[in-house]
Amino acid sequence: AAIEPILKVLNLSHEEDEEENVVVNDGADEPSSENGIGLPNNSKTSEKSNKKSKRIVRMLLASLPPGVTIPIHHDTGEWVRHTHRVHVPVITNEDKVLFRVGPTEQTMERIRVHPGHVFEMNNQAKHAVSNHWDNYRVHLILDYVDESFGTIQRIPLNPGERLLQTRRSIDRESDCGKRVPPTFCIIGAQKAGTTSLYDYMNQHPLIIRARRRETHCLDWRWNTKCVTTMARKEYCTKFFYAKELLKHPSLLTGDSTPSYLVSPDLVIPRMKECFPWIKMIVMLRNPIKRSHSQYAMVTSQDGTEQQLKIRGTEWLKKNFETVVKEDILAMKDIGLIPYWKIPNDKKDDEDAWFSGEVDYEIFEKFAGSPEEEKAWSEYQKGMPMMTGSHSLVARGMYELQIRQWFKHFDRDQFLVLKLEDMAVEGGVQRCVRRAFKHVGLPPDYRVQDVSPKNARSYNPMCDQTKALLERFYAPHNRRLEAILGEEWKNAWGY
Repeated sequence: AAIEPILKVLNLSHEEDEEENVVVNDGADEPSSENGIGLPNNSKTSEKSNKKSKRIVRMLLASLPPGVTIPIHHDTGEWVRHTHRVHVPVITNEDKVLFRVGPTEQTMERIRVHPGHVFEMNNQAKHAVSNHWDNYRVHLILDYVDESFGTIQRIPLNPGERLLQTRRSIDRESDCGKRVPPTFCIIGAQKAGTTSLYDYMNQHPLIIRARRRETHCLDWRWNTKCVTTMARKEYCTKFFYAKELLKHPSLLTGDSTPSYLVSPDLVIPRMKECFPWIKMIVMLRNPIKRSHSQYAMVTSQDGTEQQLKIRGTEWLKKNFETVVKEDILAMKDIGLIPYWKIPNDKKDDEDAWFSGEVDYEIFEKFAGSPEEEKAWSEYQKGMPMMTGSHSLVARGMYELQIRQWFKHFDRDQFLVLKLEDMAVEGGVQRCVRRAFKHVGLPPDYRVQDVSPKNARSYNPMCDQTKALLERFYAPHNRRLEAILGEEWKNAWGY
């Protein structure tokens, strides 16, 4: 009984509707055609077979050498859930070839097959085969889709053309090198869902993870010993499985290094030199919550020794309000936010500090000016490389950062997503579909694990600090809407 849902022997039958009839034979009678696999040779069958053949997406002769075993496994990949797997034994020995299949390893049963015995199996179930014969076992294996699947794109091959196949993909050898890795990079913002998005995207069977998440090959892992563009490209591509991926252009890979967004002066020239073709994704989040999350992360003592080292120690003895104040004053001292006014400039007076606000007349004149960009460059020069304990407030000035990237790359190389859109029902699937489409993949893949990644809880923010940050970020959020469009109007309610 356990084997019935897994294996279906398809017998010759004309009782079903002609359009849906699967015309096969169990091999018990002599074949009435010259094809040798028991398919009757008559006009009706030929017509039906032709309709069926248009739904075949994969067909090959599989030869298993003597003494070889394919161990217990199950097939994976997006294509598996769309296709039916059919085996046609061509050369085999019923007694000496052991073919087993079942829902689990414990319930696997032997299927005795002989030449011409056509059967369909669920290849998502466990299966294995051992050839104890002194000859090659040969099966014709084909996968087909139901008519409801829709139109199948077919690519004519040239005689003698070679194909390169993996468990996930099949490519023409002549296409090798047509996709140069990496295909995409999630460049920011830190603590805005970049870890989650990278995990969701890598669930797609045609995406291969980088050798490490957050390669940092364009910022603090940049190799200063490489002095030519070729050497720099070779160095940076070592963070990906580039050699293997060049052979399989239907597969792609990407990076997620969210520190890139906040360091445009450093990273943009390197990105243009090494990966000018890359598709970039920017994840944004309510900048107030983003800053609070960053503080909680870098002051947390949970994690590996390496993680704690990268987070830095600069904020461990400071509360959130102190770090906010230090960053705002650092930006003010360098001339980046001349529009931020503290009553009577009493920055050490608590009441005066929490009463700080934006002078909108100055803001409108300064924002987007050469003076602002010059001050932003000066601010970036003070950013430490080997620590995450910096730029707590500045990282939330999204328009200022994105503007730099838009100047140097085509706009269609960017996709900007909002973390809050993932939090609603069905939000993960919708956002990830947009990401798949952006990097050139069919957007219909459904992510299986939609749980948030790298999330943590933290203490609530005091009302005074929240109100101060709302006043600070409000004009920046409006400028963000101006460059990203109506979708970003009143994105976070302030």
